[in-house]
Amino acid sequence: MVTELNPTRFELEPIDGWPAGDSRTLEFTVVVDDNATPKDISQDDIRWFLLDKPYRSATDSTLGPNSDGVEIITDQLVDPTAGEFRVDIAADATEGEWGDYWQLVVVDPPGDSQQTWQGRVLVSDAGN
Repeated sequence: MVTELNPTRFELEPIDGWPAGDSRTLEFTVVVDDNATPKDISQDDIRWFLLDKPYRSATDSTLGPNSDGVEIITDQLVDPTAGEFRVDIAADATEGEWGDYWQLVVVDPPGDSQQTWQGRVLVSDAGN
């Protein structure tokens, strides 16, 4: 499922039932209005974080763009001129992590204000 990142809505749909130790691909499309007009993000800095508390600083994230097993893809498999990017999270990135988390997506265009979106993520204990 592709998640639309709209500048008028800042909350992401929750992700429930992500078993710890399972890989995940998150697909996003950034739009500029309620008509789903895509935003060219080819020059933007894209970041994704998994936080253990809502609105925690990204510098204190559980996972982030520089974490092993987290890859933000903005070319070849997606079309950044159509606002598309994806985040691939390897299975071992969430190994041993379970509980309530919050994902934070940051789109930071050069010379313009950054936008952020956040939503709850429930990582379940793989043993239960």
